[in-house]
Amino acid sequence: DKYITKISVTSTEGNRTYNYNNANFTKIELPSNAVDGANVVVEYKIIVKNEGGISGYAKKIIDYIPSDMGFSSNLNSDWYLGQDGNVYNTTLENTEIQPGETKELTIILTKRLTENNLGMVTNSAEIYESYNARGVQDVDSTPGNKIQTEDDYSTASVTITLITGKVVTFVGITFVSIAIIALGAFGIKKYVIKKI
Repeated sequence: DKYITKISVTSTEGNRTYNYNNANFTKIELPSNAVDGANVVVEYKIIVKNEGGISGYAKKIIDYIPSDMGFSSNLNSDWYLGQDGNVYNTTLENTEIQPGETKELTIILTKRLTENNLGMVTNSAEIYESYNARGVQDVDSTPGNKIQTEDDYSTASVTITLITGKVVTFVGITFVSIAIIALGAFGIKKYVIKKI
């Protein structure tokens, strides 16, 4: 699973900060005077769960950063930028994940807003390399192939728009899960969100 755990928007207009915490978001509405030049910080949590019948390793996780978002190694000490422009995490490479066990990773991305780059931003992550001692291949996914329908691939989206005068509402997001070994299938989780 991959989902948004925190969003912070700092506007240069009046130096105002809008914080949205501990929830998943599909939509954030901002006043027009808070958009131009505002900085958006989005924290994503990636949950790797072994729902298979044998233990395994998530040797490398890849995050396919959206083109309009930025990555800083200062904010993400466990991630590194690859030559292909994607970022990678290998903190779980020596951690054996038992059947039913989960591990969490966090990545923080930023976006500088203008009135011309509002809209939906979708971030994606995938198991890039996996391993198990038995050499069993995953029966329903291939690491690092960017096929979105496989259970080792996950996305999380947020839409940033101007306030339209209506009550701000947020809708739950459905995310696919990331699988690391064969013989396991992941369920889809729904998260209900609210503005804080």
